[in-house]
Amino acid sequence: MKLITILSTLLITLTSCNCQKKATDVGLVGEKSENTIVSEKPSAMTENQDLPLIVYESSSRGYFRMITIEGRRIYVQSARAAKPVFWELKPEDYKAIENDYKAINVTELPSLKAPSEKRFYDGAPIANLKVTIGEDVFLTPEFDGGTPPAHIEKLVNTLLRIAEKLN
Repeated sequence: MKLITILSTLLITLTSCNCQKKATDVGLVGEKSENTIVSEKPSAMTENQDLPLIVYESSSRGYFRMITIEGRRIYVQSARAAKPVFWELKPEDYKAIENDYKAINVTELPSLKAPSEKRFYDGAPIANLKVTIGEDVFLTPEFDGGTPPAHIEKLVNTLLRIAEKLN
């Protein structure tokens, strides 16, 4: 009797683990396809495009915002599960982003220091800036949303201003 109980418990445990593994795998496939949908936007720089792919992301427990500049479009995603909304950039907004981008040295992005540490105790959302040039990705360390490092402050504030104007 004990043997039957042990075997049936083992069988139930193994099959439930297998179901959980399949559910996890399906979830990963769903995530990949969701990312594929988002990345249907062209990711390589074209000849007409002066700017690389620029992504600013800021999040906390109840807050999420991702602003992506790709080509002459701005994509704004206001929730983790939401699809990004996009607009064509006005020439003056594109020029402002372009000028602010040209003022930074992207190779310095990974070594920037955050000017404050409010994100450590939920005093500010966690933010970062990523610039993708062809195959090269330059990512800043995490910093407080609203208080970017001085090197990228003007670019980040311009992105936020333009995205806020469009929402």
